[in-house]
Amino acid sequence: MAENDVKSGETSYKVILLLGVMTFLMFPSQALAKDGWYMGMDLGFAMAPEMDVAGMDNDLNAVCDRFINPRELGVLDCARRGGEGDPWTNMVDGGIGMLAGLALGYRRGNFRVEGEYFYRTTTYDERSETFTDYPRAEKKEEDELETLDGGVDDVLSHNFFANLYYDFNSNSRFTPYVGVGVGVAQVSLDYFNRWKRNANPATIKKFGKISDGDRFDHSRIPEKDRLSLHRTLAGTTTIADRKLTDTLFGYQVLAGVDYRVSEPVSIGLKFRWADFGEFESEKHEWDQLRSHDSHNRRGVRVRYKVMTDDIQFWGLSLNMKYAF
Repeated sequence: MAENDVKSGETSYKVILLLGVMTFLMFPSQALAKDGWYMGMDLGFAMAPEMDVAGMDNDLNAVCDRFINPRELGVLDCARRGGEGDPWTNMVDGGIGMLAGLALGYRRGNFRVEGEYFYRTTTYDERSETFTDYPRAEKKEEDELETLDGGVDDVLSHNFFANLYYDFNSNSRFTPYVGVGVGVAQVSLDYFNRWKRNANPATIKKFGKISDGDRFDHSRIPEKDRLSLHRTLAGTTTIADRKLTDTLFGYQVLAGVDYRVSEPVSIGLKFRWADFGEFESEKHEWDQLRSHDSHNRRGVRVRYKVMTDDIQFWGLSLNMKYAF
């Protein structure tokens, strides 16, 4: 019986404590914070969806590479046709990171305008198979290309936004709000791509006994030269490993709730979703092209460019505001 009384007493105490906390939190106070200037700080995390990363360059076919084929055996025409080469694509899964920001705003009635800066990082750390416009079997050239992979490690951005908010009057210490913003971001991403040929010369088909219209005719290459070309090309690697940058315009949608701790100070939780345009960075030389410098001895440097679909992310952060 005594034990039941103790449990009953503990239950009553918890109920009274809960009612007391609720009464304190919901006790009517000034409907909205006073008009005027305020400063805000945010700290939270950001998540980004999966992303397609595409690339292309101005390289020519490997048989036109004078490092590999200095005598141009089997070559009829090495002129670039149609401008840039065939594109390739890597698909990377979503990533997660952090965001931190500062804001200066002005409140008047239910509305607030705000200038905001925030720094955002997202770690993808993803390697995926490289796809081209060619079918899988043809692209791999019967295992001549044994490794085709690429992807993105970290995406960083410095973001500058102008935001407009509407604060809802809840007649309590809590103030829900919604907002929209437009801005600009300086975005950088760590890009990686690798094309590695099989080290076994027997798998190399580039100088096989083939004819390709008015471009290549390898059928008359002497066998000893063919074997020598295959040995030269075997094991060569093309690699890109570089930080790329671009400036993007975008917008964000915001929502959250603030809790007023005292007259000048409030804390809260903020959600945001941001969407920017397509990332594009170009005129980058390969770290190595078929295991040599990024050119093919034809008077033009070989350069690539990288593009993504829209850069997007959503974030959740704790924030604090101080009213002047």
